[in-house]
Amino acid sequence: MKRIVDDPKHPDPGFAEAYAQLPDAVQLEPWLSWCRAAAPPVLYLGIGAGRLAVPLVEAGIQLVGVDAHPGMLEVVARRLPGIELHRALIAGLDLGRRFDLVIGPSSVLGSRANLRAAARQLRPGGRVGFELMNPHWFLAGARPGVRVLERRGDRVRMEVDYPGGYVQAAAGRLHWPERIESLLRGTGLRLLRLDGGPKLATSPTYTVLTELSSLISC
Repeated sequence: MKRIVDDPKHPDPGFAEAYAQLPDAVQLEPWLSWCRAAAPPVLYLGIGAGRLAVPLVEAGIQLVGVDAHPGMLEVVARRLPGIELHRALIAGLDLGRRFDLVIGPSSVLGSRANLRAAARQLRPGGRVGFELMNPHWFLAGARPGVRVLERRGDRVRMEVDYPGGYVQAAAGRLHWPERIESLLRGTGLRLLRLDGGPKLATSPTYTVLTELSSLISC
């Protein structure tokens, strides 16, 4: 067993190694539709090792990628030669340009600080689409490869299994879909759509599409 930690401020080399072994995404929605509806390029926050980025680019989407992990960027640069990549923490990001669409899969936009940063990258009327873990699924049990170590209110510690014998130690906050507007408060973003598939209660994740409603100055 190889224990890994996802810490953007202190990147764990093993985390990039584990992510690189994941198969590419085959379900590209709603990301593909959102990207096709936006003026290129699309800003991808937390691009990782390219699990979703590679299929999107193969489908004709132009991306600008951001990640705090140098190992992730090395992998995705090999897989997508010529793609524009930036190493940065999301909360302090400023690329000096604005985008029609910013996407943040894999719960990277699960904090107001990161959502505010995403909003700052938008043109007027631009959109942010992101994905969060579904607490209804998470707390219902029977989660293959995911173990709850501790829960205190909406704070949780857990372990997640990856291919190759990697085990990620993770901690975070649960974001309930029915309370999503509280997460958006103060970010300058307004809710357009929330989707967890046909049965939200049993979906591991849900997606949120938002629109810039006011400019963020901080």
